[in-house]
Amino acid sequence: MDARVIKALACESRLKILDFLNWPELYFADVPNARQTGLTNKLICGRLGITQESVSLHMRWLTETKLVSATKVGTSVFYKRNEAGIDEAINSLCGLLQKER
Repeated sequence: MDARVIKALACESRLKILDFLNWPELYFADVPNARQTGLTNKLICGRLGITQESVSLHMRWLTETKLVSATKVGTSVFYKRNEAGIDEAINSLCGLLQKER
């Protein structure tokens, strides 16, 4: 397992971002189709109450570790959870923590 994944998950803000991306209709009820399109940096920073620059750094961690995918549309970048990357991280972590029988 890549230690960067553990470091990415060790940050409360990044965990909150993953939660936002998992439940966009709960946190961003006023954004139609947020689950399909994803969330922008601006939406996330408004909800977290931190700067866009800080959110950009968090998103870079999450995309580089393949926990989140990014799609550029015009001048905006939309972020969504990368379920395959998350499953891989979970399986790797479980493998590390599983006790030999």
